Amino acid sequence: LIVEACNGFGKTACALSSALSTGRKIIYATRTHEQVRQVLHEIQQINRKAGTEFSAVALASRQNLCLNDACKRLPLSEAIEACRVLRKTHRCPYRTDLADLNLTLPSVLSVEKMIQYGKKNSICPYFLSREVARESKVVVAPYQYIFNENIRVKVGLSIDGNILIFDEAHNADKIGQEVLSDSLSERGLNNAVKELELVEYSSDFLEILLEYLDKKVSADPSLKSGSEFLSDLEKALGESISSIVDLYTPIVDEIREYKISEGRVPVCYLNGILNFLLLVESGERESYVAIYRMSKSGMKVIEYRCLDPSLAIKPVIEKAHSALIMSGTLSPMDYFTEILGLPEAKCKTYSAIAKPENIRTYVDTSVSTRFRERSEEMLRTYGERVSKLVKNVPNGVLIFFPQREMMKQALDIWLRNGFIEKREDRLFMSGKRIFEEGRSVRENAQIVNEYKKAAKTKEGAILLAVFRGRNSEGSNFPYKEARGIFNIGLPYADYKDPLVKAQIEYLNKRKPGLGNLWYVMDAFRAANQALGRGIRHRDDWCHFFLMDKRYASHRRFISSWILINGIERIRL
Repeated sequence: LIVEACNGFGKTACALSSALSTGRKIIYATRTHEQVRQVLHEIQQINRKAGTEFSAVALASRQNLCLNDACKRLPLSEAIEACRVLRKTHRCPYRTDLADLNLTLPSVLSVEKMIQYGKKNSICPYFLSREVARESKVVVAPYQYIFNENIRVKVGLSIDGNILIFDEAHNADKIGQEVLSDSLSERGLNNAVKELELVEYSSDFLEILLEYLDKKVSADPSLKSGSEFLSDLEKALGESISSIVDLYTPIVDEIREYKISEGRVPVCYLNGILNFLLLVESGERESYVAIYRMSKSGMKVIEYRCLDPSLAIKPVIEKAHSALIMSGTLSPMDYFTEILGLPEAKCKTYSAIAKPENIRTYVDTSVSTRFRERSEEMLRTYGERVSKLVKNVPNGVLIFFPQREMMKQALDIWLRNGFIEKREDRLFMSGKRIFEEGRSVRENAQIVNEYKKAAKTKEGAILLAVFRGRNSEGSNFPYKEARGIFNIGLPYADYKDPLVKAQIEYLNKRKPGLGNLWYVMDAFRAANQALGRGIRHRDDWCHFFLMDKRYASHRRFISSWILINGIERIRL
């Protein structure tokens, strides 16, 4: 079942209540720590109100649960192997064999509680979560755990015959593809060469790969199909990938143990190289593309990217007893199911929780951020029209831009043209103080906190943010914190990006026109997510301002709860 319902609808509580009544174990996939807390809170509420004792645990990553500094900061796959070696060499002080422990624990076990219990009793919270998960009725886990079979096996997470719930699943396709993708970089290869020197093994194959990168990667990105890339790589290496992997895999533990003996973090770059090569050899090559490009830091990289999200999603859904995929922004549902490879799935859309009269949606067809229409004059027009509209919106206003660079450019133009005024070191539009989204988590949290306080005052405030950024997904701005949300244009992916082109071409081959529809849907999905920040409760209200002519011509891509009262053209 695939469900679209707006934020604040109560999707989590509804899904859990229905699934718990079946008596089956529930695997609940989430994307953020805040969602984990929300799921566990809802189970506590169900237990309190229904007089039940349903058990639940957060099967979080080592990054969130590990107490050993040598392991917790490593990437997921590296952390798993480093942990194994630390235990094997008795270098971790926390107990991991918990089968015979008589533990008295609360029925709902959060990350924070497990860390407290682990520190107090010298028990590893990560292995505690795994032990508790065996018998828990609800296991809350990251998407990466669900989609990666190797990780599921290592953490003992079984999907067979259980109920799967995917929350905030609008990016499930991208997360699935990311899990099944990998990259090869100069830095990783150079570090792997140094590791082999430490244990006195030949690094000839790594030197060949470095030479291959140097020869093939240039400032202009290029592509090869998965099959072409495998053939090209084995030709350069002069032998099969499987023979190299078989030869060098035993050395991985030797490197880790050497680093531990030297008091160093037991990360193994060689292991990352071997995992990359295994993926290239064993993956569904017709569904992959190799992208040769320079990274932002000027490093030569080959990205091996999965183009088919169904490779991650279909296998787990087929193993489960049943699956519920839900979000506030899945429109159009038929295209979404097609891209996931689930055309037979049942789809259901629910109306907005707010009273219909509390939602007003407006579109401005006189402006656009379309590439060929972008200009200083267009951004000036945006400033003129937004400043007039903001005057009529009380309290808090959110304004979303396609890119941070455009946001900065707009600010500069609006200031020069008098749509924004500067008072000392602060900026104001129509009497409202302007806040800009922070770059880091900590900086952004502080800025948003200040914005929310200012938004509740009589003067109100404006928060400038970016689509797909820290405040456009997962953040809540109820009541006075967002009485108006402005979408400046649409956040289309860069069409010149070779990965975007490859994705469009791949889906078009699968079904004519599907790739082009994906490209549009991807932009509107991010736009719909931004609009979902506002209304959180039935008596809440918010006005949506869609500042681009393309919203009027692509109404079917706008989530239905946004259009509950139709869409009205802005006339100034």
